[in-house]
Amino acid sequence: MSLAPLSAGPMAGLALALSALQPAPAAAQAESPCAPYEIVAAALNERYHEAPVARMLSDRGFVIEVLASDDGASFTVLGIQPTGSACVLATGSAFTLVSPAATPVPGTGA
Repeated sequence: MSLAPLSAGPMAGLALALSALQPAPAAAQAESPCAPYEIVAAALNERYHEAPVARMLSDRGFVIEVLASDDGASFTVLGIQPTGSACVLATGSAFTLVSPAATPVPGTGA
């Protein structure tokens, strides 16, 4: 699975800590920090008060999970491999759940 690099920000410290847990080549660590899901989820909950808000299965056979804080101040997108290893795909701020009825999608007639 090809993972996008993390940008600098509030998650940089967590990214560095998680990358140290994964015994992988340095090039892979530069792409995205990975560790067992339980460790990643616990760290995100403890440090940023993030919890899972969405989960989906990709066509490539891994799970994508979005974790967000209750106030939407932060979110993290994880790629969870069948082995249970979770990799940080993206982090950010200003998370908002959108109702399908609230925002029409152009070209769909909705």
